[in-house]
Amino acid sequence: MKVSVFIFAALLVPSAAAAANVPTPAQTLALVKASPQLKIDKTVPATETYDAKTQPYVDVLGTREGQTIGGYLDAKDARQGTLTSGFVVLAVPLDSGGSGGVFTQLVFARRGAAAFFLAGHIDSGGHLDVQIKNGAIVATMPYYGPKDPNCCPSKMIVQQFTIRDNRLQRTSQRTVPTPKP
Repeated sequence: MKVSVFIFAALLVPSAAAAANVPTPAQTLALVKASPQLKIDKTVPATETYDAKTQPYVDVLGTREGQTIGGYLDAKDARQGTLTSGFVVLAVPLDSGGSGGVFTQLVFARRGAAAFFLAGHIDSGGHLDVQIKNGAIVATMPYYGPKDPNCCPSKMIVQQFTIRDNRLQRTSQRTVPTPKP
């Protein structure tokens, strides 16, 4: 009995250590503040869901003229994982605050014990989900056909990304039918 308790406790230790490495919401906010490509937009008011001090509206700078990319920082839904290249990545959603949900995700990366840096962002027409799976960054977003209602896209776009030369780079894209409920 004592041996099985010891083995169970030993199995928990690596998980606890890995969880300790995930940045807290306050640390994620500090990453945003330290990134010159990002700006906290104090002109966008807080909402019932998002507090201006802990979940501010963030603008991504340097986008194409006439294009605005941003959203409320949603650090509690951030995802972290390791790529096959050895980079540890952190994908942080920026929520629109509207029915489209997440249109943009920030991707921070680091190697070893180095500090996280902003590698880039992934954007979509809404309902963007980003996971770190099988050593890659996988983004999934809806693709609406001409007769698709807003609730029900007929296809999904699945993109894979990696980090090369300290920048986010798309490595593949495919369109798949939307899974049936």
